[in-house]
Amino acid sequence: MAEQGEADPSVEGDLAVHPGRPRPRDEVDPELLVLPRPRARIGWLLAVSVIVFCGYFMLRLRSDLVFSRAGEEPSRFDSVAAAVAADPEDYVAVEAVPDRAFLLRVYASDAKDGHRLAPVLGSGDRLWIMFEGHHWDAAAAYDEVYRGRVKRLGDLPFYGDLADHLASMQRLPRGVKLAALRSALEARAAELKDIGGDRIALAPDTPVVVGERVAGQAAVTVFRTDNQRDESAWRAALEATGLLAPGAELVDTRTDAWTFQVAAPEGVDAVEARLVAAQLFAARAEPYDRTHRTSWSRLAAGAEALSVGGRSVPWASITAVAVETPRLAPPDARVIVTTEAPGDYWYLIPVYLIFAAIALLFTWALVRALRREDRAAAPVVAADKQGGPAT
Repeated sequence: MAEQGEADPSVEGDLAVHPGRPRPRDEVDPELLVLPRPRARIGWLLAVSVIVFCGYFMLRLRSDLVFSRAGEEPSRFDSVAAAVAADPEDYVAVEAVPDRAFLLRVYASDAKDGHRLAPVLGSGDRLWIMFEGHHWDAAAAYDEVYRGRVKRLGDLPFYGDLADHLASMQRLPRGVKLAALRSALEARAAELKDIGGDRIALAPDTPVVVGERVAGQAAVTVFRTDNQRDESAWRAALEATGLLAPGAELVDTRTDAWTFQVAAPEGVDAVEARLVAAQLFAARAEPYDRTHRTSWSRLAAGAEALSVGGRSVPWASITAVAVETPRLAPPDARVIVTTEAPGDYWYLIPVYLIFAAIALLFTWALVRALRREDRAAAPVVAADKQGGPAT
């Protein structure tokens, strides 16, 4: 007896070749091979998703596409102020001096070296320059002309972290010329320029540091030796030469070193000569400098001296003045990215055309899907008009 689903070998004639006869498991029914396959259809949801995807990437790549068409030669600016007003995505060149004392390392991604970022002196923190991640990667340069792509500081991916970092930093000392300080004090100005050309806003509590070289005084620093092994031994040796007054206070102390303040009416060189004459070769004489910290409201300019918190400091004795202010990162400040050039984005036009073609193709598919749904809904609407749906 034949198994179920297989042709009975005992059946002969027309029945054995009938197309509807039972077939064995390993025999393919030829009628199944000619059945039409359903056509693949793109639904409206898939079409909309692809169109949105293409539009998003085309929008994200638009700025790079604009920059790629900027040309091979940068627009040369004659001043920092002109570069501050440059349009984003321009390819520019400007002569500027970055504040290398305030060089920051930033990371736009997980790249190994990241980038280095520094504000430009004289720009009021409104122009920054972004360099290679390491100075060994930079090309040799013999001037201060920087070429690159202009970006808004607020558009960079690390801007939030940069702003938080600057807000958490201590105020930085900005050197000020003595003449500018004196003029600002006499006029009680609300701002003044530092030595780099940046304007500093002044408030009553703005910290100010004044360096003074005390006239007629010298700092003698001594070091541990076999004969003078501690402070008391050195104090006795200096008192014996007449340089150190009995009971004079110690100015500074470090490991195996001590510093004393001594009178030097004839100058530091005379003190050094007396140390050599006394064969105190482990002692060194230097000018005596001291630092005064105060606030802007406690400064007053006199004819002969500067009043620092009530203490008179002669103008001739002032060696340096610094105003401590925070660095700012305005979101609309300009950044010149020196690591990018228009030629680096040669591939964007083909990529843009591919995305545009895909978007047009799926727009056509979306129209067909919507028409197909309209045709499918048409009989239902007709039935409603004729008396409601059938039960």
